[in-house]
Amino acid sequence: MSSTPVLERSSSCREVGRWFDDVARDLDQVRATDRSAATDEERLAWVEQVRGLQRRVDALAAMLIAEADEAGSAMRARHTHLQDWLARSGQETPRQATATLWAARELERRPQVRDAAASGQISLGQAKAINTALDGLPSKLDRSQLKEAVDLMLAAADHAPAETLRGMSERVLSQVAPEKSETPEARAERLTQRDVRASARRCLRFGAECDGSLEFSGSLPVVDGRRLQHLVQTIADRGYRAAKDAHDRRSLAATPQQRLADALVTVVTVGEARSSRRGAAVVGDPAGPAIGSPLSVGSIPDGATRISVVISVDELLDRATARGLLTDGTSLSPGELRRLACSAELIPVVLGRDSTVLDVGFAHRLAPAALRLAVGLRDGGCAFPGCSAPLEHCDIHHVTPWQEGGATTLSNLVALCRSHHTLVEPGPPARRPDGTLERVDQWEARIDGRGLPEFLPPVAMDPQRAPVRRRASHVQELLETG
Repeated sequence: MSSTPVLERSSSCREVGRWFDDVARDLDQVRATDRSAATDEERLAWVEQVRGLQRRVDALAAMLIAEADEAGSAMRARHTHLQDWLARSGQETPRQATATLWAARELERRPQVRDAAASGQISLGQAKAINTALDGLPSKLDRSQLKEAVDLMLAAADHAPAETLRGMSERVLSQVAPEKSETPEARAERLTQRDVRASARRCLRFGAECDGSLEFSGSLPVVDGRRLQHLVQTIADRGYRAAKDAHDRRSLAATPQQRLADALVTVVTVGEARSSRRGAAVVGDPAGPAIGSPLSVGSIPDGATRISVVISVDELLDRATARGLLTDGTSLSPGELRRLACSAELIPVVLGRDSTVLDVGFAHRLAPAALRLAVGLRDGGCAFPGCSAPLEHCDIHHVTPWQEGGATTLSNLVALCRSHHTLVEPGPPARRPDGTLERVDQWEARIDGRGLPEFLPPVAMDPQRAPVRRRASHVQELLETG
């Protein structure tokens, strides 16, 4: 009696392999069919069908890999780790195979999400993003709340890409358990701690040479990473447009990933040229150098590292708990916003209460090249007393913050290195035990009557707060010596 179920299971398992063979034959038949007489509607319908099938096949592959992993099949049958067995053909690296295995394990964590992927309702990328968003929910949600959260995420996946889904934790929580939503203060603290962890994880690793190539990988805090990504993407796009204009077939044949790799090499080459020629390499020429010129190695377009941040008008002035979002949905902490708010690294997109765009602060906030040069000539690098950081290592700080109406003019700007910019940037007010707010005791920058920067120390350092200034600027020396 007990042998019958075993025989039935064995028969069903053999059928799985035959079904795959049948699918492969059907695909060959589709590929070999003459499709030249197809209508436009038929072609679009085929694309839609095959993309739905692709989503289902990707999910099924992940499910089978996860099952093989859980069963230990590769070690028992091949005496090899599954990720090494997956990479045996050489068509993908062991690292890629390991990533595939981890993605398969991730998909199995939530059966409802897995089944949605297996049915073609969502892609693997969306499934991963949904799991990431659900992981960001409080651990004390009950079963019905978790079920509602998954339902909301799957419903949103019908019209939202993975980047949007990944940042939906707070929105979902506000619907399924609003009483458990974070307070603004708790959210600010969580994002601040996240920034600390991200900074501690920053790294760059280079592997061994393999067939003339060198693999590398690493990790950057999200703002720095997005700036690097935007930089190489901007250069790659410029190269692609130039290749199209010149009808350069060889360059047009490069893949998008190859263009990004070439762009990163351009950054290195321009850096070398700037170092060797003391500024001879052109930075900020979107068209690039003339062909045959000594700078034909390339150039870096002006503003190539800038990123956009979306922030509501209600939070724009809230230095304590304000939060902005990168365009991929990643939250920025209040501290990161304060540091970036007056620099050319960030373009704020301000939303009104009805989520309409009120202002894109590009023209009003960023210091143009000539103004940055003027600030640098006046301040001689970082203007903070005792600091010798050169201008190229400095941010341009608004004395009266831009979001409070501070103008982007020489009389409201000062050059500060990253360390001293953080020290001087106005901090959020501290809350007293009685609930009232008081200003934080910290360094303060201001412009004196001659138009030069000076700094007021904290009361804890000097109760009189006598202004101090750096005396290394050529402009200061000229004013003081006549």
